[in-house]
Amino acid sequence: MKKSIVVANWKMNMGISDAHVLATEVRNGLSGIGSVEVVLCPPSIWLSEVKQIIGNKKISLGAQNMFYEPEGAYTGEISPTMIKEVADYVIIGHSERREYFGETDHDVNEKTISALRAGLIPIICVGERKEKNNIVEPVKELREALEGIPKKHFKDIIIAYEPVWAIGTGENAEAEYVAKVCNKLREFVDAETAIIYGGSVKSSNVLEYAKRPEIDGLLVGGASLRASEFIKLCKDWSDARSLK
Repeated sequence: MKKSIVVANWKMNMGISDAHVLATEVRNGLSGIGSVEVVLCPPSIWLSEVKQIIGNKKISLGAQNMFYEPEGAYTGEISPTMIKEVADYVIIGHSERREYFGETDHDVNEKTISALRAGLIPIICVGERKEKNNIVEPVKELREALEGIPKKHFKDIIIAYEPVWAIGTGENAEAEYVAKVCNKLREFVDAETAIIYGGSVKSSNVLEYAKRPEIDGLLVGGASLRASEFIKLCKDWSDARSLK
């Protein structure tokens, strides 16, 4: 059965005290939530700290990135086996990793394979750079990311469709267009693979996406840094989905 999931990507934000406050408020605010799995992805340096705070099965934990080797002389990197000791998810191939750190489709493929081997659930990010009507680009990125991965593992993968032009711009993609892209991406994965949307998602537009059965969840950036906003977003998504 496909996951209904909301992922919070804190990116490179939050000192330790702020991370404590945000994680605590989100934990308390979502203690009774149902119909959706919530995943917090703090900076890797705070993974263990946040794990201690959430400390229950209502909220899961994910890393924002990883290296594909399990160990070795790779100064500054973290391995999938390290992440697995504290988290269950890992974001792979985010557009900011591709843009600022030169990650390629091949890198994303290697990381995805390594994450699956370690027992992690990879959240693979794909998306076009120019605005709208360019489905070819996310499809290409997805096909490259899945190269050599047996179809039996597709149920253990999450695809995050994030059009680059919508990330952090305040210009979210229309739900109808997102549903169209999700349907196209679905052709390359399993029926049980969750496909989620990210790109200027906030509580004021979450219901647009929750109404579309093609969209299985959300990857939230800036809105996840404000506890009240993120809690409302998650609850609205959960309530909408529980009515289906």
